[in-house]
Amino acid sequence: MKQRPRFILESLSLCALFVFLIIAGCKQQPKQKTPVVSQGVVNYSISYSPEIKAKSYSFLLPEEMQYFFRTGQERISFAGDLGIYTLDFISNHQTDSSATLLKIINKKMYVPASESNELFIFQQLKEGKVVFEKDTTRNILGYRAQKAIIKLPKENNEIIVWYTPEIATPTTNKNTPFAKIPGVMLEYAIYFNDVLFTLTPISVIGDTLPESIFEVPGDYQTSTIQEIEQTISTIIKK
Repeated sequence: MKQRPRFILESLSLCALFVFLIIAGCKQQPKQKTPVVSQGVVNYSISYSPEIKAKSYSFLLPEEMQYFFRTGQERISFAGDLGIYTLDFISNHQTDSSATLLKIINKKMYVPASESNELFIFQQLKEGKVVFEKDTTRNILGYRAQKAIIKLPKENNEIIVWYTPEIATPTTNKNTPFAKIPGVMLEYAIYFNDVLFTLTPISVIGDTLPESIFEVPGDYQTSTIQEIEQTISTIIKK
């Protein structure tokens, strides 16, 4: 009976140690770094400068873009407001392959290529240098976005990019001028044929994507990149 108080004290000490270890373990857990969204689609609107909007061909310019993504695969889709054409770029990082697809009225063509060939829609940015301003942040559609600047050698131009690591995959932006940017770009711009496309996100939808999104439809005919570029250039004129 004399040993009972000692037994109680030892039990209480063990309980206190156990609780302390649990609390310490909780505090030492690493901060969650997993992206909020790792598969889905971002929908963008596309705007242009007043000078471009005044051009006679401006009604043919794409009004929206969709970016489909999941680990190892991406698809960028441009569409005009009148539904006259769609332009798509599919990248499969798992097979080191890509495809450019163009549907204009009833004509459907595509060009298969090695993924090492960067998409021609980004060619005017390939000489750009990425500079990060990670301390500058914004909230875009509920996501914490960080700032990057792509400095272009031509006429000292630069493009502002707002991206978020909260929407990302291990292969996000691979084989593009944005490859160093560690997250999906929410607000940014691209040049094509000296026309500036300014992209603004409308929505982000995290969802499981079907395999068909990243496949070339069977009714597309093989073409050449020169034919597709020439066709696009007749729409997006200098």
